[in-house]
Amino acid sequence: MSELGKTLVVTGGGLGDTLFHMPFIRSIQQKSEGKSVVLACKKGREISELFSEIDMVSQVLPIARNQDVSGKADLGRLRRLTKAAKIDTAFVFHKSTGISFAMMMAGVKNRFGYYFKGSWNRFFLNKGTLTPKQVPLPAFMHHAALVMDDVGISYDYSDVGFRQPEHVVKAAFEGIGISDKQKMIAVGINASAAYKQWGVKGYSEIAERLLENYPGQILLFGAGDVAPIAQGILDNTSSPERFIDLTTRKVLLHHSHALLQSCDFYVGNDSFGLNLAAMSSMPAVGIFIKSYYFSYSDWIKPVISPSDDISEVTSEQAWDEIEKLL
Repeated sequence: MSELGKTLVVTGGGLGDTLFHMPFIRSIQQKSEGKSVVLACKKGREISELFSEIDMVSQVLPIARNQDVSGKADLGRLRRLTKAAKIDTAFVFHKSTGISFAMMMAGVKNRFGYYFKGSWNRFFLNKGTLTPKQVPLPAFMHHAALVMDDVGISYDYSDVGFRQPEHVVKAAFEGIGISDKQKMIAVGINASAAYKQWGVKGYSEIAERLLENYPGQILLFGAGDVAPIAQGILDNTSSPERFIDLTTRKVLLHHSHALLQSCDFYVGNDSFGLNLAAMSSMPAVGIFIKSYYFSYSDWIKPVISPSDDISEVTSEQAWDEIEKLL
């Protein structure tokens, strides 16, 4: 019998929030029944796809009312799904009182989580960790780390090793019609908000310098919402044949991850892609605004704007870090 029994990890958020918890998920699954955990996430459909071929997650509970946005959790649905999954231990990495209450009502024996001074969720956790509201960014990760420390489970930010198996890598390359021996660098143009998006100019200048100094191809990593950025980069190059543009393709999320992990390194602004690279133990150059940058992983080499205007990051600043990885 495992130490924790059948274990649920509730992140409450979408893709990015779940990735911030990967060091903890990796450690928790080692102490859980079958060395695997159940995840409860708001964007459960996407998370299910990302983890579909990875043994550390046995099941994903989709808890949002609308799976296409990271909106409110459906607490009744969460309670029912948790009860049906016969969970012994839940790690609630979210401040929600409703989620903690749903865990109690689902009959979960061990309920670990964090709470702020005066918060009601402390009454529904039988192992609650009092945490300050103000912690270093990313806050989700640091709040969860305090819970892990309190419970006594160690974790490692430096080598999470979140990677797709070889058969997924092979299928991903076959899906886009190129050899899996192809050398690539990933340029991550995705961003969760406009203020994080570095834009066409900076990426075009970096892409041209990469083409001059690197013998392989450039993988433009992102979805359809940043297709105009990708098109702008392609419009500004004389070598469009050396780019692989994922923004105009229907690529499964775990296949996108497989392609990314096959790259030599990653360059991009703060995004899901940047954190996915770091959790895949891949060197990454991250471009951030002054008030919102991360230092949680040695895999991320930050390039920081002097202000909260990301366009003030110059291609020369980014290149100084990129050149060290070539």
